[in-house]
Amino acid sequence: MMYKYILLLAPLVCSDLAAQENRVIDSISFYGILRQHIVIYDGKIELQDNSPRIGSKIFRKFQQEWYAKAQLEYGIHIVQGISFNKDANTAQQLISKPFVNAETFTPRLATLEIGHPIWGSISVGKQWGVYFDIGRYTDRFNLFGGAANATYSGGTDGGWSGTGRADKAIQYRNKFENWELGLQTQLNGKTTNFGVSTQYCFSKNLILGAAYNHAKISTKGQFLINDIGESTQNLILGLKYTKDNFYTAFTTSFNNGDIIVVNDSTILALDTYGHELLISYVFNPHWGIETGFNIAAAKQYNSYIKGTYQLQYYIVGLNYFFTPMTRLYATMRLNNSRNVNDLDGVSAYALGFRYDFNFNKITF
Repeated sequence: MMYKYILLLAPLVCSDLAAQENRVIDSISFYGILRQHIVIYDGKIELQDNSPRIGSKIFRKFQQEWYAKAQLEYGIHIVQGISFNKDANTAQQLISKPFVNAETFTPRLATLEIGHPIWGSISVGKQWGVYFDIGRYTDRFNLFGGAANATYSGGTDGGWSGTGRADKAIQYRNKFENWELGLQTQLNGKTTNFGVSTQYCFSKNLILGAAYNHAKISTKGQFLINDIGESTQNLILGLKYTKDNFYTAFTTSFNNGDIIVVNDSTILALDTYGHELLISYVFNPHWGIETGFNIAAAKQYNSYIKGTYQLQYYIVGLNYFFTPMTRLYATMRLNNSRNVNDLDGVSAYALGFRYDFNFNKITF
């Protein structure tokens, strides 16, 4: 599927370059993350993908500081099966086909943007939601993170709700000195979702943020998801601090209608509180550590699972950097969850390899 897009885009770009005397493309970049690991869990040992992806960005300048951007990114699924990285979830609708293997290449992002340093930017397409402006503070682990704030609700990439890689989204963003604003709507035909984010930079090191997301539930979704209402609401607050090689962040969320896939016959909507913490430090050019937790708890007893839902992970990881873009990582998830699905209910230990690349600013 990805090759079809490339073949379609290439002649269009080349024809534009040949047809005009002025530069059409100012820069194009090709980037990606390649990573796999061996993981031990529940008496099993497996080779798994860890959300590898490739992508490309095109940037063009206009007169009077206006610019245009385009981004296309694909996830790669070579080792089919289980993944402990929530970010690897696809846009596959949880209702229609919740338990099928992903295609080898699946679309993650497809965005067009036009903007100005003063007037802000407008972007359209599949893109990270404004809710994730804050959720990304703590979703930076090598593995196991991003589970508590309903970013990837229902085992999807959050596209349908707008909390993750939002589908059919239109966003407006702007920055006013130390304050940043993001507005979003999703035009899904029969339903219209919306979200807003705001961040304040106290300094280059300390940032405080908040976001709210509202998503309507289709009639089919209301029929198939137990205890779901006509809409879901998510509110997230976050604080992050960075200095030199030290990074720490904390996020807390209030999720009305967080969708949980318990098994292949039970899908629930729960009201949950979520908390995520990440602390990382790079000691020297070769060694670094990361630690933190993901905790989410339902507000009340649920009759379908005969108990109270509680997701509780403690994460500890070690990195060895061959170069700033190449590393070995060892990480473990110590689990104290209750009444979750089988995959979320086990401790796990992983040893993997990661390579980041970015061939940036090839200018035409």
